[in-house]
Amino acid sequence: MREFFQFETEVPAGSGFTLFGTGHLLWLLGIGIFVAVVGMWYMRQTDKVQRRVEQCIGILFPLLSFYRDGVLMLTGHFDRGFLPFHLCSMALWIAVIYVWTGSRFFGIVYVLLCVPGALGALLFPDWSAYPFFNYMCIHGFVAHGLIVGFGVWLVMSGQLVPRWRDFWMPFVFGVAGFILIPRLNHALGTNYWFLSRPSKGSPMVFIMDITGEQWYMPGYFLFCTLVVVVWQCIIKLFYAIADKWERMKMVNTEKKLGSI
Repeated sequence: MREFFQFETEVPAGSGFTLFGTGHLLWLLGIGIFVAVVGMWYMRQTDKVQRRVEQCIGILFPLLSFYRDGVLMLTGHFDRGFLPFHLCSMALWIAVIYVWTGSRFFGIVYVLLCVPGALGALLFPDWSAYPFFNYMCIHGFVAHGLIVGFGVWLVMSGQLVPRWRDFWMPFVFGVAGFILIPRLNHALGTNYWFLSRPSKGSPMVFIMDITGEQWYMPGYFLFCTLVVVVWQCIIKLFYAIADKWERMKMVNTEKKLGSI
């Protein structure tokens, strides 16, 4: 168990995992199956049951945050870099605000901005230096997987359907972040939102290679905007397919009734 609570600086060199290696792919597959199965169940439930699930999420997300930070404090490794200013750390609390207030602004920001951000973190995790049997690694996959899952469930159930006129919400939130977070990074010597330097192995490295350090942030912002647009298109495609499927089912039902 001593290795389970080791921090990144204490983990033996070479004990981490390879991006898109077998272990990483198994985690992604497990998360994908979990999100799909729970989503299919969730969308069939009554509003009352769905509300209870949301309330459980509203309690679980803060517990996930407190658990990680509590362990870091007890082991003496908590520092300013673990304050809740990374986008995915914010996502845990944005979800809580949405659950307990029903604010559409925070709901849309969560679905359109936080969900693809968490998905990107799962695909290109910055915790790959840890072995799989380590609390930071497990927390990283579980927390980000649940962030993605909850957003997908809200979309699948129709509880939170982004519209193109809602695009200003994540855009304004993103602009505010790109203005304020760099100042916070400068003051604290941190790398929130990976605005000071790209995460190793992530698409941000490619952006930095193209834009150089001077134009990294504008290039990064354009990339994020494009990701949100593509994600919105995927959501629209999902609803188009679902609507067509429902119409086909209605037609088949009418045919069966007509043949009786």
